[in-house]
Amino acid sequence: MELLPLLCLCLLTRSGVTSAQTNGPAPITVEEDRYVMLPCSLSNKEDITSGVFDWKKDGADAFFYANGQHSNTGRGGQIQQFKGRVFHFEDELKHGNASIIITNTKVADSGNYTCYFPKLQPPQTFKIELVVGEYVH
Repeated sequence: MELLPLLCLCLLTRSGVTSAQTNGPAPITVEEDRYVMLPCSLSNKEDITSGVFDWKKDGADAFFYANGQHSNTGRGGQIQQFKGRVFHFEDELKHGNASIIITNTKVADSGNYTCYFPKLQPPQTFKIELVVGEYVH
């Protein structure tokens, strides 16, 4: 029975869709005004320095990267709520890591995020739910 969850994960990864929302890990939670890392890495650690990946929150651009140009280098399209608050790990791109950090989190940042690699064959999508809450004493 211990192999069944591993087999399911392998099948999901092979199909190009991995989800942290349904039958997966719990949503990522963080307090307001903190920072949070949303993980997104290719299992084969393929170099994506010259690649393309797109982070969306509920369908709108949170962060976009293409061949060294990204949301923080003047590329348009990023929704206003994320301007100046979303960063990636540039040195980790060569290891297939497209994770991002959102700083100064707000309750409005809560939602469903996707990390999408449209140029890979097959294209790959990773899904994460983020919940940002107010400070609890």
